[in-house]
Amino acid sequence: MAKSGTESFSSLLEERVYFSRLLGKDSSLVLHGGGNTSVKVREMDHAGRSIDVLRVKGSGSDLATISENGFTGLRMDDMLAARSIDSMTDQEMMSYMQKSMVDPAEPAPSVESFLHAFIPYRFVDHSHSDAILSITNTLLSEEDIEGIFPGVMVIPYIPPGFKLARAILQRIESMPAGTRGIILSRHGLFTFGESGRESYGRHLEIVAEAQKYIDRKIGTRPLFTKAYEKADTKIVEASLPEIRGKLSSVRKKILNIKCDGFALDAAMSLEAEKLATNGPATPDMLIRTKYDYAYIDQVSGAAEAIEKFAEKYRKEYSEYVRGFPMHDPYPSCIVIRGYGIITAGINAKEASIIMDQIEHSIKVNAQAGIIGGNKFISRKEAYDMEYWPLEEAKLRKFKPRQLEGQVSVVTGAASGIGLEVARKLAASGSMVFAFDLSPEVSRISDEIARETKTPVVPVVVDISDENSVVSAYIEIVRKAGGVDILFNNAGVLKSNGIENISAEELDLHYRVNARGTFLMTREAFRIMKKQGTGGNMVFNISKNLTHPGPEMLSYGSSKAFAAHICHYVAKEGGKYGIRSNIVNPDKIFRGSKIWENGVLEARAKAKGQTVEQYKTQNLLRREVLPDHVANVVLSLLNEEAFGATTDAMIPVDGGIL
Repeated sequence: MAKSGTESFSSLLEERVYFSRLLGKDSSLVLHGGGNTSVKVREMDHAGRSIDVLRVKGSGSDLATISENGFTGLRMDDMLAARSIDSMTDQEMMSYMQKSMVDPAEPAPSVESFLHAFIPYRFVDHSHSDAILSITNTLLSEEDIEGIFPGVMVIPYIPPGFKLARAILQRIESMPAGTRGIILSRHGLFTFGESGRESYGRHLEIVAEAQKYIDRKIGTRPLFTKAYEKADTKIVEASLPEIRGKLSSVRKKILNIKCDGFALDAAMSLEAEKLATNGPATPDMLIRTKYDYAYIDQVSGAAEAIEKFAEKYRKEYSEYVRGFPMHDPYPSCIVIRGYGIITAGINAKEASIIMDQIEHSIKVNAQAGIIGGNKFISRKEAYDMEYWPLEEAKLRKFKPRQLEGQVSVVTGAASGIGLEVARKLAASGSMVFAFDLSPEVSRISDEIARETKTPVVPVVVDISDENSVVSAYIEIVRKAGGVDILFNNAGVLKSNGIENISAEELDLHYRVNARGTFLMTREAFRIMKKQGTGGNMVFNISKNLTHPGPEMLSYGSSKAFAAHICHYVAKEGGKYGIRSNIVNPDKIFRGSKIWENGVLEARAKAKGQTVEQYKTQNLLRREVLPDHVANVVLSLLNEEAFGATTDAMIPVDGGIL
């Protein structure tokens, strides 16, 4: 896509893609699928007729990476015919556009498509520029703002949809020659031109004027007034599981935590508390950020402050919303005085998007406050936007994966059963922390993350080392806020007769299989208890617990110790909703490292069998695979199926002969 100022394009649509990506890659203009662009072209329809078509960004496309397939085609004759229609509901508008689509199989068009169609220029660009919003989200009048931008029309806030398009149409009909753009108050900027470069150039030109005005108004004054010292990080982070638990009162959430740079500056400022109820930078963000963010001055009172936020939301919902079920009333954004910003989302990606949005919102509001006082849309308008029927229709279609919002820890994740469990947890939506002694876990984690589109974080650690385990869990809390699932799987296996077992060999089994399992369990239990939202632990103990084989004393007895850890977790964790269960696999060879270095051959020999006979020595006469175990583990985590099951053991062994 690298082109100079004398670009040559094979088509208008290629030109549209090029400048759309330039717009979309600038985070001060476009965030996470925001903004939209269009181009008007001539195309052949299905009957071979040449028709005028509006190619506009389709639903689900991101301007930063959009391709030609990301632009939905609408028949211009149909779109322009709507100029004679006085009003449409949102549903009528979407129905009209669907009937106007060149290809019904293409993505749904932008809700602002009529606006793009009515603007009488070939190329149209729309962004939610931080600089523009910093000026419009103030007490300045439309006339004041027009004085800042010669040749730019300013229109008062109107929610997206046909009503906004009609308002633009009325202004366009008397639009002076030389008009460079249209600013929608508290919404963003539209520019246009006969080429992509002209429209994009005007966009950058107007945004630069806005930034120049901001710089002149703010001067050397810092954006934030430092009022508080940095908080004790250890004290705050010790409370993160409790905070996550409170935010997960309706459904499990992943946290995104920033406590340096901009986030820390904001958290230490006088402004952060004042800006908490000013609204986001643009109404488009309301669906994710809500109108307010929670401001917590003392972390000891975090749970109370979060609940107070939810109570206020419930009250406003009952006042402003009719006909739609209430969204999660708990905050998605928190500022902790002296510490930083925390966001909560249904998954890690969503929490990251919300973090970007709240950081931009705080910056915009801080600048607006200096420029001319803060003014956003009303609470009523905000709830109308948050519960916009078109967005509600999308929410109804959204089906979260089984473990969306949950955080899992898997030990021995680089191979065999652990690898397959990590893969299935990630595929089910859980953020996974993959523990293993082998550095190979990093490559495997990346592979699973690409495959499942879910974060899988590698943790290279010796689980028998207490300091390493404690530090690893601290990092998990910093990255996600807590833990919901622990699969204790890592282990070592060395086969030997009683008379040949050395103290060193015995110690190795107990260090990994017993001590390591205990350390992993203890730290997870502490976090789950703090969260107050329950939890799940599954222990891979093996068939050897109930059917000990010869020459397995070190392995079997250390696994018996681990099994008792499971029993005690069930006994002590039950009142906290923490379930603890055991799977007892047998002879899982595929991908497993514990059977390497002659262990498999030695066990077969001890049984007087060939290797192949040993692999299928069960009632079903079939090899048991890591997939079989992983599927049982996933089933145990299903609250609807096994929510009332704890302290149970499930064999996955093909049936013991």
